[in-house]
Amino acid sequence: MTRKEYMEQLKKYLKRLPKEDYDNAIEYFSEYFDEAGPENEQQVMEELGSPKEAAGELLLNLLQESTEGKDKEDTPAKRKKSSPGKIILLAFLVLCASPVSLALLVAALGVFIAVVVVIAAVIFSMGVTSIATIAGGVVVAGFGSTLILKSAAATCMMVGGGFFIAGAGILIGIFTIYVCKWCTTGIGHLVKRFVRKKVGKDE
Repeated sequence: MTRKEYMEQLKKYLKRLPKEDYDNAIEYFSEYFDEAGPENEQQVMEELGSPKEAAGELLLNLLQESTEGKDKEDTPAKRKKSSPGKIILLAFLVLCASPVSLALLVAALGVFIAVVVVIAAVIFSMGVTSIATIAGGVVVAGFGSTLILKSAAATCMMVGGGFFIAGAGILIGIFTIYVCKWCTTGIGHLVKRFVRKKVGKDE
């Protein structure tokens, strides 16, 4: 296999990457070949493995960087922590580039979607609860303020209770945001561990 044929096959496995990552990856492999020189091209291909193996290793590195937010000088590019969508895309590409059966891929995808849906439903319900609680507190405080001419004590109690309820709703909202961030990070790490485990077994 020549360098041109190797790079063409490599591009096929990496073409679904975001453009920036794709360009960085191709540049990385091209520079790797250039530094080795034409006389060492076969040795470079032996070191990298097949185009599918080289692509899989690169995608695993990208997935790890995306979930951990690390910068590494020996990788094609320095990257910051990525969005959940990019992490899922990278995980899918890693599985596609590894010798994992289609049935396993579909099963893993089904389980992952189910987990994401359940987590999204819980977070959504917490968000709705937060909004409803804040709205309820505002209504109670507003109603209490209308009683000021009848009873100052009742007004203070109602307004105070309303602020307390609204404050509880705000706390629930803040907690929901933290839960959302925690779940996003957790899903990213779970996907990375699953992919590395499955790819490692099949290798």
